[in-house]
Amino acid sequence: MSIFAEVFGYLLGLIYNLVQNYGVAIIIFTLLTKLILMPFTIKQLRSSKAMAALQPKMKEIQEKYKDNKEKQNQMMVELYKEHNYNPLSGCLPLLIQFPIIIGLFTALREPGTYVFVNNPDLLELATQQSFLWMKNLSDPDLISNIFSTGPAWLIGLPGLMPVMSAALTYFQMNSMNSAQASGSAGQNSSMKMMQTIFPVMILFWGKSLSAGLILYWTVGSLFQLVQQYIMNKPAKGEKA
Repeated sequence: MSIFAEVFGYLLGLIYNLVQNYGVAIIIFTLLTKLILMPFTIKQLRSSKAMAALQPKMKEIQEKYKDNKEKQNQMMVELYKEHNYNPLSGCLPLLIQFPIIIGLFTALREPGTYVFVNNPDLLELATQQSFLWMKNLSDPDLISNIFSTGPAWLIGLPGLMPVMSAALTYFQMNSMNSAQASGSAGQNSSMKMMQTIFPVMILFWGKSLSAGLILYWTVGSLFQLVQQYIMNKPAKGEKA
């Protein structure tokens, strides 16, 4: 994945040289990468909407031919053909995005290797800059950024950025799950469980991951949430 880390690290370095603020550079960098990935994300969201629309007919077929799996599969294939739907269309965008996302995270996690290459002075200057309430984007955002004194257990808790990131991730996953709510009870239960577990994991990671990385995730989640809202909004004249 290093090739992706090198490309995106170079891009982030260019942006920083223009704006001279690491936090602002990360925000611009996040928006640019989300725009680059937008065609794949839109394809994935459309695939999810198409699958949700077909769920009632799929259930009918599964119930009608529950004792004849061969016939059931045949009818499913015909249903997909009738509606011009490829069940693998939602997986391909994810597979394409995966190495890119790993590369992005690698570049942000190791800015000295991929962003400020062979320039330790610029690395220190950039990562030690304060941004909003965060004193240092290379360190985790903890409550200590807001309250400098207090019980160790309190000031060691995740700060505002991890909390915002966890909340936005929850609402983003809720929006995504709403578009697929017509799935089976088991699927819906699994999605609701992930909707709770994943934001908690992000909150936990906020104690150890750099504030710059959490900033990237927060801005990206907000962008994704707005994008999903627009995509899930019924078109003019379309029945909800």
